Amino acid sequence: MRRRLSKLIRGIALAALALVLLLAPALAFAGPRSGSSFGGRLGFRSPGGGMSVPSYGGGSPGYYGGGPSIHVFPGFGWGWGGYGYGGGFGFGSILTVVIIGVAVASIARALRARGGGQGWGPYAGQEDDEPDVIRGRAYVYKLQLALGRSARGIQDRLAAFAAEGDTSSEAGLAALAQQTALELLRESDAIRYASAEARGPLTLTNAETAMNGIALAERSRFQVERLRVSDGRTSRSAAPAEEGKEALELVVVTFIAATRTPLSRFDDVEGPEQLRALLSELGGISPDGLLGIEVIWTPADADDSMTETDVMTTYPELKSV
Repeated sequence: MRRRLSKLIRGIALAALALVLLLAPALAFAGPRSGSSFGGRLGFRSPGGGMSVPSYGGGSPGYYGGGPSIHVFPGFGWGWGGYGYGGGFGFGSILTVVIIGVAVASIARALRARGGGQGWGPYAGQEDDEPDVIRGRAYVYKLQLALGRSARGIQDRLAAFAAEGDTSSEAGLAALAQQTALELLRESDAIRYASAEARGPLTLTNAETAMNGIALAERSRFQVERLRVSDGRTSRSAAPAEEGKEALELVVVTFIAATRTPLSRFDDVEGPEQLRALLSELGGISPDGLLGIEVIWTPADADDSMTETDVMTTYPELKSV
């Protein structure tokens, strides 16, 4: 009995494998073939938002290295002397360390209290008089939309933004973000599916890594990147356009932004009004507050296809608006 059951299971497994191999080519070419994108990361490399870290050497006063010695509470007669711990380490030094530890703990408790016990995230108990900017921190936002047939002209307009816009300056990237948000607002009645995602606060390094990962994942969903404009460089694919086997029912647009300050309205999309508020906030990011953007759309070719089934299987995170 066991042998028969084992043979039956083995037969089912082989049949399933054969079916997967048979359907693999069709699945690989399912959905849109083409896409395009534009963007830039200039804010991460600017003096105010670069990948720099504090230097603890090189003779800077008050850091480890060849700077002058530090004497804390010299009245006790003990302290950090010379280049490191010197001049003895007695009661006065121990008391100094204790005092500093108590001060640091008090500051940490105060920061936690001001953040509502959740840290200093964009929605973590902040009050109006609290600072919006945390030095060396960033926020990454992704808004993904699927627009119906009445908005098919969005493909050409986004391509025009990419070709004519300036991705080599922060002001140019902010202008492109504004143009994209405005165009999507104009087509808001055609938006049928949407999703929103927020990350942060993150370190600048982690924010750029997260943004790169999200953008690459979205760009990998199509086979041919018809147009790519980034940081002032333009590339076009010479691959011939192919006519899709299905109808072009939807166009998916992904808007990714990294900012220095949190966006207060960014949350899950529950309806058209909230969606318009998110687009307005994305379009209103100033050049000084913008670290980078990515705008990705698919299909890019006019005769490519994207059905509702393609959207549900390829973009399961999208929800009906």
